[in-house]
Formats: sequence, structure tokens, C-alpha cells
Amino acid sequence: MNDIFGIPMSTVLVALIAMFSLALLFVAFIAWRRPVLFKLGVRNIPRRRAQSTLIVVGLMLSTLIISAALGVGDTLHHSTSSDVYRQLGHVDALVLRSPDFTANRMTSLMENIDERDLALTEEALAGNEDVDGIMPLLDVRVPVMNHEAGQSEPNAILTGIDPTRLEQFDGLRSTDGGTIDLAAIPDGQVVISEKAAEVLDAKVGDTLTIAYNNEMVELVVWDITPNTTLAGYRETAVSMVMPLERLQTMTNQPTTLTGIAISTTGGVRNTDTDTAAILDTLRPAFEGQDLGVDIAKADTVEMSEDLASMFTSLFLVLGLFSVSAGVLLIVLIFTMLAAERRSEMGMARAVGTHRRQLIQQFIAEGSAYAILSGLVGSALGVLATFGIAKGMGALLGEFLTIEPHVTLRSLVVAYTLGMVITFVAVAASSWKISRLNVVAAVRDITEVTVATRKKSGLVWGIVFVLLGGLMVIQGLGSDMAFPFYAGMSLAPLGLARIAQFFGAPSRPVYSVVGVALLALWMLPQDVATKLFGELDGDMEMFFLSGIFMVIGATMLIVQNTDALLSVVSRFGGLFRGKLPAIRTAVAYPGAAPGRTGMTIAMFSLIIFSLVTISTMNANYSAMMLGDDANAGWHVRADVYSANPIDDFTGTLEASGVATDDFTAVGTVTSPSPFGSNIRVAGTDSWKQTSVYGMDEGFLQASEISFQQHAEGYASDEAIIEALRTEPNVAVVHSWMLEIDGATMDENSMVLTGLTSGQKTFAPYEIELANQDSTSTTLRVIGVIDSEISTLNGLFTSQATIDAVYGETAMTSYYVALSDEDHATDVAQDIEAALMVNGAQGVSIQDELKAQQQQEAGFLYLVQGFMALGLFVGIAAVGVIAYRSVVERRQQIGVLRALGYQRGMVSLSFLIETAFIVGMGVLSGVTLAVVLSRNMFTADAESSGVAFTVPWVQITVMALATVVIALVMTWMPSRQAARIAPAEALRYE
Repeated sequence: MNDIFGIPMSTVLVALIAMFSLALLFVAFIAWRRPVLFKLGVRNIPRRRAQSTLIVVGLMLSTLIISAALGVGDTLHHSTSSDVYRQLGHVDALVLRSPDFTANRMTSLMENIDERDLALTEEALAGNEDVDGIMPLLDVRVPVMNHEAGQSEPNAILTGIDPTRLEQFDGLRSTDGGTIDLAAIPDGQVVISEKAAEVLDAKVGDTLTIAYNNEMVELVVWDITPNTTLAGYRETAVSMVMPLERLQTMTNQPTTLTGIAISTTGGVRNTDTDTAAILDTLRPAFEGQDLGVDIAKADTVEMSEDLASMFTSLFLVLGLFSVSAGVLLIVLIFTMLAAERRSEMGMARAVGTHRRQLIQQFIAEGSAYAILSGLVGSALGVLATFGIAKGMGALLGEFLTIEPHVTLRSLVVAYTLGMVITFVAVAASSWKISRLNVVAAVRDITEVTVATRKKSGLVWGIVFVLLGGLMVIQGLGSDMAFPFYAGMSLAPLGLARIAQFFGAPSRPVYSVVGVALLALWMLPQDVATKLFGELDGDMEMFFLSGIFMVIGATMLIVQNTDALLSVVSRFGGLFRGKLPAIRTAVAYPGAAPGRTGMTIAMFSLIIFSLVTISTMNANYSAMMLGDDANAGWHVRADVYSANPIDDFTGTLEASGVATDDFTAVGTVTSPSPFGSNIRVAGTDSWKQTSVYGMDEGFLQASEISFQQHAEGYASDEAIIEALRTEPNVAVVHSWMLEIDGATMDENSMVLTGLTSGQKTFAPYEIELANQDSTSTTLRVIGVIDSEISTLNGLFTSQATIDAVYGETAMTSYYVALSDEDHATDVAQDIEAALMVNGAQGVSIQDELKAQQQQEAGFLYLVQGFMALGLFVGIAAVGVIAYRSVVERRQQIGVLRALGYQRGMVSLSFLIETAFIVGMGVLSGVTLAVVLSRNMFTADAESSGVAFTVPWVQITVMALATVVIALVMTWMPSRQAARIAPAEALRYE
């Protein structure tokens, strides 16, 4: 992986090493010039090993999260690029049929070219020193059966290549490493791919049966070769290869090709070969020839880099919640350390120690913790990467071999970044806790604070207001959501500081600010759009919303803690025997509002992120599997053009398949199942989108609704009638609409300017590329409802498809059943009956469930990654509990001397933890549910799917968090209960 957030990793590495070096130099300076202060700081680490271990666990999380995120990027980049090199071998580029010079093999490898194009390519590249191989290819899609093993595959690729040119591509290899002489194999024999051997349970010498043009052909397995492009590997690895001329003769295509492979000099992994000269040579030669070039290897490796960067960015953004909680934990830990050592710090200041020297002492201690935690976090991050890779392997193993891989550069970046974050947090905490009243600290009594108007508060308030205002202006000017909402959130915080400077009481001021922040971020999308206009945002808005919503909620809770605690105290009145413990428990959170607020915020942040992902996952799953998702159809059978079916129902009945349960049959055809070239009318760039033609039966029987209608087509019925009777009209799925002005894939078709908020629109003109160099313009007159998840792409009438393309590559037969529970059995019966035609029968509902499970599996993987943040909360509870025992040792002794029993002391700690953690969990759950509802229902009117909350999953998550927190508190609370009163009262 070479970049992150668009910044080169080498630049990130140099910057972090520089900052890390400065931090180490500062600590080294302390150790050299202030050795006593340094020793005073680090000596505390081995004194209480259990607590030091918990501190290291808490501090390591930032490094762990970053290390795991970067490791995921390395793993994906390594796995995808390795798969590319294995598959393509020496094939660096492909010449294909294309309306544009920049071709796409997924859309073009099913379209034919002529051997004249081979001669044209060879002539253009003659004498080019950057080219060392040219190979013609012919692909034919056929069903294949191994009757001896009882295995079959309805969609296999039989590829023909020229044996005389194989040496230019380093030959065709056997799985045992030997070279296969393709020219020497006898007639009627074939070489199969490793995947084909696995799927068909075939071995050398087995007889396979294929069907082409509805005629059976037997082929004997000559040898087995790895899954490569020259062996027919495309979107499926079930492939076979034979000499080109023999395949052309067998399929009666004497001069037909589907592509021309080009090998450049430099070897398999040299993707840096200068292809510009090759492109410049071929561009004028292909002018007006409907030919294009796909720089297959370089583009795919670049795509793998983009994919790795995207996933790394995603995991880092989501991990920021845990990193933020980790920073709060650092501040909390050092605040408690300062509280414990308050007398010691006061004595040090009394004998002449300067404040900066106290800061240096705490920085020395914190840096030692950080160095240890960084090492542990980096190591555990690698383990987390292996765990995530295993989960990805389970999800993507059918398509991609996931190989865990972490580079040294990523480890160094993770370690140094974690160290820098920890060091900055430690330095800021040390500066804060070094401020103390010497007399009060020496006597270990509460400082008496007098409200004064600090100019620093006024200055910071003005800075926040001005910065917020500038960000709002920038956001509105650029239509960017991040600066606008960040500014709208910072400004109230600044106004609160200004109001406090002029004497306003903090409770009403900060309570109002908390409510204002919550109101801003909880605005429904349609209301926010009416107030502020359309603003573009991405994943970063999720993090921003979480941070400010948690800040607002925490401010509201902390400022009104006494009211909340009074409720707990009154509730405790029901248990007279335990009332003293309850009152003691509720006294501490109110006495330390800063500490209470930070702990609540930590748990709120983590629970907020987990619950949001869970809720969105549940709702999108429900939308994908809703009652309308299948558009009224239950079974689909896909048949490629190599073995056409004249009468679908009649052929089934002739094969013994009962069709009495069929209530409707419709047909949909596609010129290419992997996407066709399409573009917005008047633009130059062709995009790849699936295009389908619907026959009369499909249009009449489908239960299709539309969320948006073009002008002149006011109802769903009007759109259906237009598709039946008007030429060159089409409808598209809602996934082709513009979302926040961007799309995940730059090659995907997006109707720029058409958003889900527009209920009516002027008919949208798009162009389809014809077989020749011309194009046909279609008018989009409707947008299919988003809950119909089985119809994706562009749909038009069959007559329009015939006029544009002339022939189709695949036909899909849709079947509606009177009893949909039999869909799986019917799909299997259809596939068995039409095996000779290569039919692939599927239950549409089963297919949707499989897709949903894969997407849900990925989100569960993300949840697991984010759940690492719970370690922060668990470590925080342990640290707080252990430090509280030490900090309150004398108070515990007094309580025990007054008659408190051991159980009451333990109960007091447990109730305190339950209140703080419970408030954080409740806050996180509430905020997450509200935000999820706003995000999901932004298109609620168009989707028609009711918002649901996975209460069972949320309840389990919340209870588990509280229970684990109580367990972590129970151990030190038992320790506190066992303290002898006399010993505790003598403690200093």
C-alpha cells in the first residue's frame, strides 16, 4: 500500500519519524539534564505492576487500531496484486472490441473481433522494443459435465490460443511445474484449469462433455494447468484451453477472436513498463476500427492499491472513535495519578520544584508507558490483522485468496503514529495536572476555587467563534458538509466560554449548548437540506457527528449530574439496609465531574459507533430482503447464447419438469452480463453498466414500482405502458442516482444531477454504444424503487435491445410460482433439465439472502474491528477502580471505622461504576439509534421500508459492556473492602 488519504506513505513515514524523534529527544533531554526527575517519573511503573499493566493495555489501543487498519490495507493490496500477477502472468494488455480506445475487458471479452484486427495490431507494433509477445484469444462459454464423477458446471470458458506464440508468454505450465506442449495434444483432448479440475472432480484421462449450439462434444483431459488468463481465467476460473485453430473449427468461427493479449518486456511483476509508447502506437492504428486497449495488469494493480487505500481509510476513520476514547483514557489516567500524588507534588513544589519540572516528570513516566504500550499495540495489531484477514477470507474466498501480510513500513507508521498521539496526550495532560495550589496539595485538602474571569477563557471563546464562523462560510461556499457542520458545532462552544467569562452560570449555559449540538446533529436530512441546502459529505461525517453528539450529550449529563444522582439516591431508598452504600456511591461522580464526564464520553463513543453499524446493517438487510425485493419473481434461469433455448416452458415439460406451479414466465436478455458501454448524452467518457431488455411477459407480470417519474409519466402504469409501446425509453435502478456528488467506482454510470430527492425530473438522455461506431440515445423515464434489489442496471424493451445490439450474450428466464417455498427445488429442477444448454437456475430469494449475508458479514467484520475499542472502556474501568482504591484509601478507612461493612464498601464501588458506565451506554445507544434513523430515512419516502432497531443485539451488547465493567470493578472493590481501618487511616 503506497498512500493513505491520498498522501504517499513515504511522506507519512518521514513526517512521523521526525515527530517521534523530537519526542524521544525531549525525553532524552529530561533524562540527561534532569536525571532525578526522570527517575522519579519512571520509578512509579514497577511499584504497582497490576495497575501499570492496565495502563499499558489502555494506552496501546491507538497503536493497535492503527496497526490493524494499515495491516488490512497491506493484506488487501498484497492479496489482490498477487492474484493479478498469478492470473495474468505475462499478459500486460488486451486489445478488445470497444467504442472507445480505453477498453474494459469485463464488458468486451464477450464481443467478437476478426483476425484482420490481429494483423492490424501486429503491423502497428512491428519493431516495438517494448513488446515481446502477441497472442490471439477466442472465448466460448459452454456447460461442461464429468459424468464419471457426477459433477457439472453450467458456465465454463473454453479458450483457444495459438500454440506457436506460447513461448513469447513463457509457455503454458502444468500444475506440477512442467511445460505443456499445447500443439502436441491430440484432437478431442483439452487442458483444464486447476479450478475446473476441483469443481468437476476431474483428473488427467477423464472424459468431459461440453455442449455448443445444443450439440454434445466429448473432450479428454490431457493435462491440468494453473488458473491463468491464457488458460481461460475470466470472472470464473472453471476453464479449459485448446489450440485456437481447433476451437475455431469446432465452433464454426474460422476467423473469429474475442481479444488479443500483449506482453511487454520486463517480466511478470514489472508493471512500471512504459506503456505510453504502445498506446501512442496503437491509437492512430485503431482509429475508426471499434478497437480499444485495456492495460489489464497495470490498471488492476492500481485498482488493488485503490481498494487497499479505501479499506484502510475506512478502518482508520471508524477506528478514530476508539483512538479518541484512548486519548480520553490517557487524560483520565494522568488526572487520577495526579490526584493520588497530590501531596507529593505539593511538597515538591514547596521545596522549590518548578511547574515545568513536574510536567517533565509526568512526561518521563508517560513516555515509558507509551513506549511499552506501542510495542504491545503493534504486535497485537498484527494479530488483529490476521484475524480480520481470516474473516475476509471467509467472505471473499470464492473470488480472492486472502493472504495476511503486514509490511515493516506499516508497522513503523503505526508505532510512531500511536506514539505521537500518546505523547501529545501525555504532554497536554501533564501540563493540565501540574497546576495546583501548593498549600492545599501539601495538606491534601480540597482546593477552594474562586470564580474569576480568566482572559484565556474569553480568548479561546473568541477563537472558537471566529474559527467556527470561517468554517461555516467555507462549507457553504464549497457545498462541503464537514467544514460547515464542524463550524456550526464549534461556534456554540465558543459562545459558552464567552458567556461564562461575563458571569453566566455554567449549568444553564452548557446545558443549552449541549441541547443545541444534539438538535443540530439530530436534524432529519430533509429538514437539514431545507435549512442549509445540499452539502456533500462522506465517511468523515460519521466520525464528526459521533464526536459532537457525544460532546453534547456528555455536557448535558455532567451539568445535570446532581439531578440524575438524586434519582439514583431516591431509588436506593427502597433498600434501607444498603442506603449508606448507595449515597456514598452517588457522591463521588458528582464530586469529580471532569473524571465522570470523560468516562461517560469514552463508553458513549464506543457504544455509539457499534450500535450505529449494527442498526444500519439490520435495516439495509431488511430492505434488501423485503417483500418487494424480487419484483414478484421467484426463480431465474440464465442461459448463454452458445446454447439457445427456443421454447423455455416446452423444453422443461419435454424434460419432465412440472410447470403447473408456474404462474408467469418472463424473459430478460443482456448484450453482456458484465456490463455494456453507456454514457450520459453529450459526454465523452463511456461507463460500464448492465443493460437489459424485457419482453412482454416480463413487463406484464412484474411487480415494479418507481420512486421517481419523468415529466409526462405521472404513474407507474404510465411508465410500464411506455416501455411496452414507445421506442428508446428506459428505466434505471436507484443505485445509478447521484449521491453527494460522488460515486464509489469512477467506471460506474451515474446520472449526474439526478438525486433521490427529486420526485419528478425531465427525461434523462443517455447513449448506448452500438456494435459499429455509432450510438443510440435512450430517454430515462423512471427510477426503480430501491427496495426492488433484484433489478439492477438499465432496463428497456426487448425491441430496443434488438435494434441497438442485434444479438445478445445471455438470456434470463424469470418464473413466478404459486408456492414460493418451492423456489429452490424448482431452480434445481430447471438447471438439471437444461444442463445441456448451460442453464444456471437460482432461487431469487436465496440469491438475495446470499448477497445480504456477504454484505452483513463485512459489516460484522467492521463491528469486530470497532469492538476493539471496548478494550479502552474495560481498561479504563480497571484503571479507575484500582486508582480509586489507592486515592480513597483514607476515606475507606474512615467509613470502615464508622461501621461500614466490607460488602457495603464493595457495593459502593459497583454502584458508582454501574451509574457511570450505564450513562455512557445509554447515551451511546440513544444517539446511535437517532442518527441511524436519520441516515436510513433520508430516502424513506422513496424506499418505503420501515426503520427497525435490532433491540436484541443492542441489549446484549449493552448488558455485556456493563457486566464486564462491573467484573473489572469487583476485583479492586474487594481489595478495598479488605483494608483494615487503622491501616487505611495511617496511609499517606
